[in-house]
Amino acid sequence: MHALIVHSHPEPASFNSALTEVAKDTLMGLGHSVKISDLYAERFDPVEKPEHYRNRKSTDFFATTNEQRHASETCTLPEDVVREIARLKRANLVVFQFPLWNHGVPAILKGWFDRVFVSGGIHTSGMRHDRGFFRGIPTICSVTTGAEATAFEPYSYAGDINGLMYPIASPPKTWRANGS
Repeated sequence: MHALIVHSHPEPASFNSALTEVAKDTLMGLGHSVKISDLYAERFDPVEKPEHYRNRKSTDFFATTNEQRHASETCTLPEDVVREIARLKRANLVVFQFPLWNHGVPAILKGWFDRVFVSGGIHTSGMRHDRGFFRGIPTICSVTTGAEATAFEPYSYAGDINGLMYPIASPPKTWRANGS
């Protein structure tokens, strides 16, 4: 098996970084190969913008989905996106390691989703969740919160973990808060 860990924390000495290392060491100890996409260390640009597209469909107006679809069809996607898609396609397991910041994923990870899940390529309106490109590939979200598990129960002060995680991992029926 080949695992991809998408690591989204800027501090190499963070708890998230330690968890990434434990996951890597554990998987490798079981005989699996592992690739880490360290978004901060690799300086992944999370901001979608016209400059990423050298063969624009329209130079008059930048429509993200149109440009992504065109670049996918003409094999002119940005190099960093091509690299990340190749890593995903090779993976038999994907682990997302990140902290929950301000009720959501870090901006760099949100931008990674926006840029890598290319419209018309690996993502369309009909290719989502259980009908998506990566259906059947186990995915783990290893999330740190900095708060106790009860903070993420329904009607709690931090918000229901099911609602917070829904945008990236629906359906939320398997979420389990284990505390910080």
